Amino acid sequence: MKKYVVKIVVLVAVIVFAACSTLTPAQKAERRAKVEQAVNQALEEREYKIDIDMMYPRSGQARNVTSDYSLQVKGDSVYSYLPYFGRAYNIPYGGGKGLNFKSPITNYKSEKDQKGTTFIYFNVNNEEDYMEFKLEVFDNGNASIDLTPREREPISFSGKLDLVHTQ
Repeated sequence: MKKYVVKIVVLVAVIVFAACSTLTPAQKAERRAKVEQAVNQALEEREYKIDIDMMYPRSGQARNVTSDYSLQVKGDSVYSYLPYFGRAYNIPYGGGKGLNFKSPITNYKSEKDQKGTTFIYFNVNNEEDYMEFKLEVFDNGNASIDLTPREREPISFSGKLDLVHTQ
């Protein structure tokens, strides 16, 4: 009987502590507004990093990404550290660098729709391939990347804007 009383007391304590930590609607709205402002500022300054958590090859299943893969834009340069699964049509001997590169950006274009989603388009031409990027960044920091290289099958990624390192 004493064991049941202890278990019930612990359960009630956990429920009480969980209830105390919930945010009020005003606090949630304030937090959402701060995140939205940080996302918009990072995109306007062209200083942002998207940490990847899923990849979607055109041929094959979606895969969770467990390493620190990311795409970072700094001014007029892109730093790509992305995984690749798919068919490559024409690559250098030995496999090349794949999607791990630093290159200048060309044709950078950003537009925002009525729902607050920002669409970013840019191209990269490095020594191995010409690539077209389409980024879709939501106000809450979630992002998707559609990458269309000339010498490989297209691939997509999803992740989150790294707001800690962009501020």
